[in-house]
Amino acid sequence: MLPFMMMSFLKPFRNGRAFLFSHAMNITVGPKENRQLMTGLHTVADVSCCDCREVLGWKYERAYEETQKYKEGKFILEKSKIVKENW
Repeated sequence: MLPFMMMSFLKPFRNGRAFLFSHAMNITVGPKENRQLMTGLHTVADVSCCDCREVLGWKYERAYEETQKYKEGKFILEKSKIVKENW
């Protein structure tokens, strides 16, 4: 479903753990909005599965903190939404 390059493993997220990816496919990017996250203020856009439309996470559009700039253009995807357990 999502050929990608995983950048790092993050936790916690809304419903568990999440991954930071440099690329994602088969997604739809929603409108940008500012959100105050645990790591500071970011401009993000929710990303959804292009097939079922379920929100999978978000794309970092802009980080306002210098230490968070590495996230810009990358995707946070929730593990429980992209990994099927017990095939």
